[in-house]
Amino acid sequence: MILKEDILQNLPFSLDTQNFIKTLKFEGSWTYRSGKKQLDLLKKTLSNLDNFVADFSNVEKLDYFMAYSIKNLMRGKSVEFRSQNPKIEKIFEFISDESIDHNFMPKVHGMGILAQIGLYFCAGWAGIVNLATFLGEFFCKVFSLFLHPRKFRLKETVNFIKDNGIDSLFIVALTAFLIGVVLAYIGADMLSQFGASIYIIDIMGALTMREIAPLIAAIVIAGRSASSFTAQIGVMKITEEIDAMKTMGFDPFYFLSMPRILAMVICMPFIIFIANSICIFAQMIVCEAYLEIGFLDYLDRFKSNVEIRHFFAGMIKAPFFGAFIAIIGCMRGFEVKGNTQSIGEYTTISVVNAIFWVIAIDAIFAILFSEIGL
Repeated sequence: MILKEDILQNLPFSLDTQNFIKTLKFEGSWTYRSGKKQLDLLKKTLSNLDNFVADFSNVEKLDYFMAYSIKNLMRGKSVEFRSQNPKIEKIFEFISDESIDHNFMPKVHGMGILAQIGLYFCAGWAGIVNLATFLGEFFCKVFSLFLHPRKFRLKETVNFIKDNGIDSLFIVALTAFLIGVVLAYIGADMLSQFGASIYIIDIMGALTMREIAPLIAAIVIAGRSASSFTAQIGVMKITEEIDAMKTMGFDPFYFLSMPRILAMVICMPFIIFIANSICIFAQMIVCEAYLEIGFLDYLDRFKSNVEIRHFFAGMIKAPFFGAFIAIIGCMRGFEVKGNTQSIGEYTTISVVNAIFWVIAIDAIFAILFSEIGL
């Protein structure tokens, strides 16, 4: 005699009663994918059973998750497990082994402070080594250009001068103008307390040409161009264009890195010159409006009191700024892995590294100029 007790049709189990022995027959697939719905129906059926046979002979698939869940639902009941499948028998033998703590979760040991410091130090050292390697390759390829001038890609270099030099003039000029206004207002306010407002021309003029304008222009270009170079080369690496160039016998450094680096070295002095001019012009406007110092008076004092060496001190740094911005942007582009997520990661890294090296180079030159009296 077969009875159906509160069980809907077409379920993956059925309840049979023969000779007063209840047998719960499981059928079909019992895996984590079938999950909650089957377990809820099984829990409802088991609420009316205390002593029965669980027959898994007709089960096609059974995983450890579902076996452990079924075992927990039957906990506290008198159950006899049957199966003609040796794999299912071994699964239930394993989860029934009381010597195994199935709830054990291994402790996740976090890294200590010293381990984190060591990890950051190793990553920084690896970055310095990569930068030194890339610089060495750059110097070797530049020397090779003098021996083989035909390798110089003039058209690409001019295009990068236009894209990363001329097209960036607006944002550089706007930033320099705003910085000039801020410096003039702050300087005028502080010097007026001592009755020395006229010295704003001497102080801010030298400071602008020597440090402020070159540094601001280089930081803006670093954020704009370094990220662009990394993204462009990174996409080419993902799409395997760089591998195709190597297969055809072309050197990716000559085709991708060299035009970008030379373009930045060439255009950076002009960008800093424009930043100097706009920043000083902004200071002239503030002095005219706030201190009543006319343009002609400003220019006369500027020419007589601000030495030309301050201008050269700022311009000497320009090619180095441009070279390091382009080198870091290209280097990080070649380090991009084979997925789109790494493009964002290395683009961010390149911008941070480029800004850091711009500030570091500026500090090195400041110390050097101070030692030689420039």
